[in-house]
Amino acid sequence: MKYIFFVLTLLFAKCAYPQVEKIPQNIKSAFEGHWIYQDKYHSNSVIIKFERDKNYATFIDVGTGEAPTKTFHAHIKGSLLVIKAQREKNDDIEMEIIKGKLHLRTRSVAWDKKGNLVDKDKASFKERVFKRTKIKS
Repeated sequence: MKYIFFVLTLLFAKCAYPQVEKIPQNIKSAFEGHWIYQDKYHSNSVIIKFERDKNYATFIDVGTGEAPTKTFHAHIKGSLLVIKAQREKNDDIEMEIIKGKLHLRTRSVAWDKKGNLVDKDKASFKERVFKRTKIKS
């Protein structure tokens, strides 16, 4: 009787923990790092990290460094990292690695008074291409 109770306890204990989807190592190595976008007049930088036993990436928008950083959780959708729009926080964001560069696409979204998205599909993505850099200490 004790043996059956022990086996059932082990089975239920395994089911009690949430299943964390493992992120493939090739996705981690492709996205992880410090990325910078520069043009003639300004620059923007972002940091992407993958924490152990988490099913998302931590996306830190450093910007130009003049304002406080913003941190979001990016989820994997195929070969993309995606950040869903949140009211009064951010727009839709998609990230993809093409030829070693981070292609960050943003799409502005509008909200109605009830908190619903308005005409999300009509807006087009704007894209910026970031290059990987070493973090300067």
